[in-house]
Amino acid sequence: MKKVLIIILSLFFISPVFAEKITVQQILDKMENAGDYKTSQGNAIMKIINSNGDITEMGLISYTKKGDKDKSLMRFTSPARLKGTAILSVGDDIWYYNNRTNRVRLLSRSAKKGSMMGSSFSYEDLELSYAKDFSGEIEKESGKHYTLKLIPKDKSISYKYIIVKTRKSDFLVESAVYYNKDNLKYKELVNKKFKKIKDRIMAMVVEMKDLEENKLTVIESDEKTIQYNILLDDKMFSERNLKK
Repeated sequence: MKKVLIIILSLFFISPVFAEKITVQQILDKMENAGDYKTSQGNAIMKIINSNGDITEMGLISYTKKGDKDKSLMRFTSPARLKGTAILSVGDDIWYYNNRTNRVRLLSRSAKKGSMMGSSFSYEDLELSYAKDFSGEIEKESGKHYTLKLIPKDKSISYKYIIVKTRKSDFLVESAVYYNKDNLKYKELVNKKFKKIKDRIMAMVVEMKDLEENKLTVIESDEKTIQYNILLDDKMFSERNLKK
Protein backbone atom coordinates (compact mmCIF):
# COMPACT_ATOMS: atom_id res chain seq x y z
CA MET A 1 0.00 0.00 0.00
CA LYS A 2 2.87 2.31 -0.54
CA LYS A 3 1.56 4.74 -0.22
CA VAL A 4 -1.95 3.94 0.94
CA LEU A 5 -3.09 7.67 0.51
CA ILE A 6 -1.52 7.36 -3.11
CA ILE A 7 -3.92 4.43 -3.48
CA ILE A 8 -6.61 6.88 -1.71
CA LEU A 9 -5.76 9.44 -4.46
CA SER A 10 -6.72 7.00 -7.33
CA LEU A 11 -3.45 5.57 -8.56
CA PHE A 12 -4.81 2.04 -9.23
CA PHE A 13 -3.68 0.86 -12.67
CA ILE A 14 -4.11 -2.03 -15.12
CA SER A 15 -1.68 -4.94 -15.12
CA PRO A 16 -1.42 -8.31 -16.82
CA VAL A 17 -3.17 -11.28 -15.22
CA PHE A 18 -1.29 -14.12 -13.59
CA ALA A 19 -2.28 -17.60 -14.63
CA GLU A 20 -2.47 -20.54 -12.21
CA LYS A 21 -1.81 -20.91 -8.49
CA ILE A 22 -1.00 -17.32 -7.78
CA THR A 23 0.43 -16.64 -4.33
CA VAL A 24 -0.61 -13.91 -1.92
CA GLN A 25 2.75 -12.19 -2.37
CA GLN A 26 2.36 -12.21 -6.15
CA ILE A 27 -1.07 -10.62 -5.80
CA LEU A 28 0.32 -7.96 -3.45
CA ASP A 29 3.21 -7.25 -5.81
CA LYS A 30 0.81 -6.86 -8.72
CA MET A 31 -1.41 -4.54 -6.71
CA GLU A 32 1.61 -2.44 -5.74
CA ASN A 33 3.52 -2.37 -9.01
CA ALA A 34 0.71 -2.32 -11.56
CA GLY A 35 1.11 0.20 -14.36
CA ASP A 36 4.24 1.66 -15.92
CA TYR A 37 4.11 5.22 -14.59
CA LYS A 38 7.06 6.77 -12.77
CA THR A 39 5.39 10.01 -11.75
CA SER A 40 1.87 11.37 -11.48
CA GLN A 41 0.01 14.56 -10.74
CA GLY A 42 -3.66 15.42 -10.25
CA ASN A 43 -6.21 17.53 -8.43
CA ALA A 44 -8.93 16.23 -6.12
CA ILE A 45 -11.69 17.34 -3.77
CA MET A 46 -11.84 15.78 -0.32
CA LYS A 47 -15.17 15.93 1.54
CA ILE A 48 -15.50 15.00 5.20
CA ILE A 49 -19.06 14.26 6.34
CA ASN A 50 -19.49 13.95 10.11
CA SER A 51 -22.17 12.14 12.11
CA ASN A 52 -24.41 15.24 12.04
CA GLY A 53 -24.24 15.47 8.26
CA ASP A 54 -21.99 18.55 8.31
CA ILE A 55 -19.63 18.69 5.32
CA THR A 56 -16.07 20.03 5.26
CA GLU A 57 -14.63 20.36 1.75
CA MET A 58 -10.95 20.71 0.85
CA GLY A 59 -9.23 21.08 -2.51
CA LEU A 60 -5.80 19.57 -3.06
CA ILE A 61 -3.19 18.76 -5.67
CA SER A 62 -1.08 15.63 -5.32
CA TYR A 63 2.25 14.56 -6.80
CA THR A 64 3.88 11.12 -6.65
CA LYS A 65 7.24 9.74 -7.74
CA LYS A 66 8.33 6.10 -7.62
CA GLY A 67 11.87 5.06 -6.75
CA ASP A 68 13.98 3.43 -4.03
CA LYS A 69 11.87 5.49 -1.67
CA ASP A 70 8.40 6.27 -2.96
CA LYS A 71 7.53 9.94 -2.59
CA SER A 72 4.23 11.79 -2.38
CA LEU A 73 3.31 15.41 -1.81
CA MET A 74 -0.15 16.86 -1.16
CA ARG A 75 -0.73 20.60 -1.18
CA PHE A 76 -4.10 21.94 -0.09
CA THR A 77 -5.56 24.66 -2.31
CA SER A 78 -8.80 25.41 -0.45
CA PRO A 79 -10.43 26.61 1.74
CA ALA A 80 -8.45 29.82 2.28
CA ARG A 81 -7.45 28.91 5.84
CA LEU A 82 -5.72 25.74 4.58
CA LYS A 83 -4.23 27.05 1.34
CA GLY A 84 -0.53 26.12 1.22
CA THR A 85 -0.74 23.49 3.96
CA ALA A 86 1.13 20.40 2.78
CA ILE A 87 1.89 16.78 3.65
CA LEU A 88 5.10 15.16 2.40
CA SER A 89 5.80 11.42 2.52
CA VAL A 90 9.23 9.98 1.64
CA GLY A 91 9.74 6.32 2.43
CA ASP A 92 8.70 5.89 6.06
CA ASP A 93 8.93 9.58 6.97
CA ILE A 94 6.01 12.03 6.92
CA TRP A 95 6.24 15.80 7.36
CA TYR A 96 3.33 18.18 7.96
CA TYR A 97 3.60 21.85 7.00
CA ASN A 98 1.19 24.36 8.55
CA ASN A 99 1.01 27.39 6.30
CA ARG A 100 -0.47 29.62 9.01
CA THR A 101 2.43 29.05 11.44
CA ASN A 102 5.06 28.46 8.71
CA ARG A 103 6.27 25.42 10.64
CA VAL A 104 7.26 21.96 9.41
CA ARG A 105 6.84 18.97 11.71
CA LEU A 106 8.23 15.47 11.26
CA LEU A 107 5.50 13.17 12.54
CA SER A 108 6.33 10.68 15.26
CA ARG A 109 5.12 7.09 15.11
CA SER A 110 2.25 7.87 17.47
CA ALA A 111 1.30 11.04 15.54
CA LYS A 112 1.02 9.03 12.33
CA LYS A 113 -1.89 7.13 13.84
CA GLY A 114 -3.90 10.33 14.08
CA SER A 115 -6.54 11.57 11.66
CA MET A 116 -5.18 13.18 8.49
CA MET A 117 -6.70 16.68 8.27
CA GLY A 118 -9.70 15.51 10.29
CA SER A 119 -10.58 12.82 7.74
CA SER A 120 -11.25 9.07 8.10
CA PHE A 121 -7.71 8.41 6.83
CA SER A 122 -4.72 8.33 9.17
CA TYR A 123 -1.27 9.65 8.33
CA GLU A 124 -0.14 6.04 8.78
CA ASP A 125 -2.22 5.14 5.72
CA LEU A 126 0.12 7.27 3.60
CA GLU A 127 3.18 5.14 4.18
CA LEU A 128 1.89 1.57 4.38
CA SER A 129 2.75 -0.79 1.54
CA TYR A 130 0.63 -3.83 0.77
CA ALA A 131 3.61 -5.76 -0.57
CA LYS A 132 6.19 -4.79 2.07
CA ASP A 133 4.18 -4.29 5.23
CA PHE A 134 1.68 -7.16 5.11
CA SER A 135 1.55 -10.94 4.89
CA GLY A 136 -1.60 -13.02 4.69
CA GLU A 137 -3.71 -15.55 2.90
CA ILE A 138 -6.31 -15.86 0.18
CA GLU A 139 -9.51 -16.04 2.18
CA LYS A 140 -11.86 -16.47 -0.78
CA GLU A 141 -11.67 -16.72 -4.56
CA SER A 142 -14.47 -16.18 -7.04
CA GLY A 143 -14.54 -15.95 -10.80
CA LYS A 144 -13.68 -12.24 -10.75
CA HIS A 145 -12.11 -11.50 -7.38
CA TYR A 146 -9.56 -12.47 -4.75
CA THR A 147 -10.42 -11.70 -1.14
CA LEU A 148 -7.29 -11.46 1.01
CA LYS A 149 -6.78 -11.38 4.76
CA LEU A 150 -3.70 -9.22 5.33
CA ILE A 151 -1.86 -9.05 8.65
CA PRO A 152 0.71 -6.30 9.39
CA LYS A 153 4.27 -7.52 9.83
CA ASP A 154 4.93 -4.70 12.30
CA LYS A 155 2.69 -5.16 15.35
CA SER A 156 2.83 -1.43 16.10
CA ILE A 157 0.64 -0.74 13.05
CA SER A 158 -2.86 0.28 14.11
CA TYR A 159 -4.69 -2.47 12.24
CA LYS A 160 -4.92 -6.06 13.46
CA TYR A 161 -5.77 -7.14 9.92
CA ILE A 162 -7.42 -5.94 6.71
CA ILE A 163 -9.82 -7.82 4.42
CA VAL A 164 -9.08 -6.67 0.86
CA LYS A 165 -11.14 -7.47 -2.24
CA THR A 166 -9.22 -7.09 -5.52
CA ARG A 167 -10.20 -7.80 -9.10
CA LYS A 168 -8.57 -10.66 -10.98
CA SER A 169 -8.70 -8.84 -14.30
CA ASP A 170 -6.46 -5.93 -13.36
CA PHE A 171 -5.62 -6.21 -9.63
CA LEU A 172 -7.45 -3.02 -8.77
CA VAL A 173 -8.73 -2.88 -5.19
CA GLU A 174 -12.50 -2.59 -4.92
CA SER A 175 -12.81 -2.57 -1.13
CA ALA A 176 -10.97 -3.01 2.15
CA VAL A 177 -12.31 -3.57 5.66
CA TYR A 178 -10.04 -2.63 8.59
CA TYR A 179 -10.14 -4.39 11.97
CA ASN A 180 -8.64 -2.93 15.15
CA LYS A 181 -6.67 -4.66 17.90
CA ASP A 182 -9.93 -5.72 19.57
CA ASN A 183 -10.90 -7.58 16.40
CA LEU A 184 -13.67 -5.09 15.68
CA LYS A 185 -14.42 -3.70 12.23
CA TYR A 186 -13.84 0.04 12.40
CA LYS A 187 -13.05 1.38 8.92
CA GLU A 188 -14.27 0.55 5.43
CA LEU A 189 -12.69 1.63 2.13
CA VAL A 190 -14.61 1.51 -1.17
CA ASN A 191 -13.26 2.50 -4.59
CA LYS A 192 -15.86 3.56 -7.16
CA LYS A 193 -16.34 4.79 -10.71
CA PHE A 194 -13.42 3.01 -12.34
CA LYS A 195 -12.53 4.75 -15.58
CA LYS A 196 -9.83 4.58 -18.22
CA ILE A 197 -7.72 7.75 -18.04
CA LYS A 198 -4.77 8.14 -20.41
CA ASP A 199 -4.56 4.36 -21.01
CA ARG A 200 -4.82 3.52 -17.31
CA ILE A 201 -7.85 2.46 -15.31
CA MET A 202 -8.33 4.21 -12.00
CA ALA A 203 -10.98 4.80 -9.34
CA MET A 204 -12.34 8.29 -9.72
CA VAL A 205 -14.02 8.17 -6.29
CA VAL A 206 -12.54 6.77 -3.07
CA GLU A 207 -14.59 6.52 0.13
CA MET A 208 -13.37 5.74 3.63
CA LYS A 209 -15.90 5.36 6.45
CA ASP A 210 -14.89 5.56 10.09
CA LEU A 211 -17.43 3.28 11.78
CA GLU A 212 -16.49 4.35 15.30
CA GLU A 213 -17.13 8.04 14.68
CA ASN A 214 -19.72 7.54 11.91
CA LYS A 215 -17.63 9.81 9.68
CA LEU A 216 -17.33 9.45 5.90
CA THR A 217 -14.49 10.84 3.79
CA VAL A 218 -14.92 11.03 0.00
CA ILE A 219 -12.07 11.85 -2.41
CA GLU A 220 -13.09 12.71 -5.97
CA SER A 221 -10.35 13.02 -8.60
CA ASP A 222 -10.51 15.67 -11.32
CA GLU A 223 -10.12 13.76 -14.59
CA LYS A 224 -8.96 16.81 -16.56
CA THR A 225 -5.93 17.39 -14.32
CA ILE A 226 -4.50 13.87 -14.19
CA GLN A 227 -1.05 13.45 -15.74
CA TYR A 228 1.51 10.64 -15.80
CA ASN A 229 5.25 10.36 -16.44
CA ILE A 230 5.84 14.08 -16.20
CA LEU A 231 9.10 15.65 -15.05
CA LEU A 232 9.11 16.05 -11.26
CA ASP A 233 12.38 17.15 -9.66
CA ASP A 234 13.41 15.33 -6.48
CA LYS A 235 13.77 18.76 -4.87
CA MET A 236 9.97 19.02 -4.95
CA PHE A 237 9.83 16.20 -2.37
CA SER A 238 12.00 17.89 0.25
CA GLU A 239 11.34 19.41 3.65
CA ARG A 240 12.73 22.73 2.42
CA ASN A 241 10.27 22.81 -0.49
CA LEU A 242 7.29 22.49 1.82
CA LYS A 243 7.52 26.17 2.74
CA LYS A 244 7.47 27.37 -0.88
